[in-house]
Amino acid sequence: MSMHRALPCITPSTTYGGNAMNMKKRICTDEAATQLCDLYAGVIHHCLKKINRYPDHNDYDDFYQLGLITLFDTYETCLKDALVTENSFLFVSYAKQKIHWTFLDQIRKEQKKVSREAYLCEEELEEVPSTTSFEDQFEQADLLQRLCACLTAEENAYLRDALEGLNITEIAKKQRISRKTLYKRRRQIQTKASPFLKA
Repeated sequence: MSMHRALPCITPSTTYGGNAMNMKKRICTDEAATQLCDLYAGVIHHCLKKINRYPDHNDYDDFYQLGLITLFDTYETCLKDALVTENSFLFVSYAKQKIHWTFLDQIRKEQKKVSREAYLCEEELEEVPSTTSFEDQFEQADLLQRLCACLTAEENAYLRDALEGLNITEIAKKQRISRKTLYKRRRQIQTKASPFLKA
């Protein structure tokens, strides 16, 4: 069989092309896994170098394990058996691509997670409910009544909505004002509330 006829059997495009190609063709037994590690560990190391992951890197072990899992999965779903010598060259080419793509996907996921966390600015963090917010402490009727007497109409409106369980974004939408204004208003209420809470 020529190499040109063999290539379509194990290229990523055909493996990803349909459900039939993604079905398991064989089971990766413990014995097969050991053989795959012996034969193809170099493929994983090659892919790790391509994404600049070296043994002294914090997530090196995590990526190596991910590479192993992908290698075993590739063995199970590939049409050609990687443990048959005549298929090794083509399997290496295919496994390299699949492991590299898996690593890139993982890096993208991590970058998205870091980006989401970076965008959690101070104002958004204030929306995360603490165990006892100052609003919750004012659920007691007598304290609340005394505080409300010291607040402006706008501050009272904020406090009422907050006690009803609305967050900053929901209150801003309801009252048709900016979140920045509400945060300022909230800080003013906290300042006025401080003496009552200490009493």
